[in-house]
Amino acid sequence: MNPLLIVSDLDGTLLDSRTRVSERTRAAVRAVQQAGHTFVIATARPVRDVRPIAEALGRTVIAVCGNGSIAYDFGREEVLDHRPIGQAEARIALKALSGGLPGVRLGAERWPDLLLEEGFALDPVYCREALRVASLGTELDERGFGKLIVQADGTAHDYHGAVAALLPTGYEVTLSSGQFCEVTRAGVDKATGLERLAGRLGLGDADTVAFGDMPNDLPMFAWAGRSVAVANAHADVLRAADEVTGSNDEDGVARYLERLARTRS
Repeated sequence: MNPLLIVSDLDGTLLDSRTRVSERTRAAVRAVQQAGHTFVIATARPVRDVRPIAEALGRTVIAVCGNGSIAYDFGREEVLDHRPIGQAEARIALKALSGGLPGVRLGAERWPDLLLEEGFALDPVYCREALRVASLGTELDERGFGKLIVQADGTAHDYHGAVAALLPTGYEVTLSSGQFCEVTRAGVDKATGLERLAGRLGLGDADTVAFGDMPNDLPMFAWAGRSVAVANAHADVLRAADEVTGSNDEDGVARYLERLARTRS
């Protein structure tokens, strides 16, 4: 087997239901790396929320974060790629969302910080260091936003379509959680982030095995040479996958990686 780019989502995929990295997963990641493969995280999470997971895996991973808007090498502590929504485009999106979605609460990633408008409800685990602001519009500057985070009444599954309909062309709307949906600039998703990273590494789509569980993983599944859903995945992801492994609580990704590690080049 030639060297592979092995890519995994985190929540609901590599991590168990308590958002932990199991010892079996740690060992499986080390095994595929020792077999000559490259292991990459691809997640909607920002870099700061991936750091403890990268440390649990030995700080030997690269992560494509923010649904493809930023890539970070934890071994070198280096930003490899960053594609934020520009200042003008962010202003257009904020105006459309603020005026068109009742009860909307907005947040944004502005490297390296998380900004949340008052009233945005998020598990404290993910926003302990968030900067609470009265309005994102007053915080917008030449740095733009890595991604916008949109929350309204109900679950994100209920208002995802409404968010997409409010925005003009030039944006991607993705769903990785029932708590909110996310907006990046057009052409930014896990697939394009991975494609750019793979090019740096001398690899391509045919060399890639991708694991996921939610609709924001679908572009990555379409791009990768082999896509593997965990058993607990969203129905759309299960239909799109080439293969299905065990659930995240059954170490499904680790079980698959162990088989890859045994097939050395």
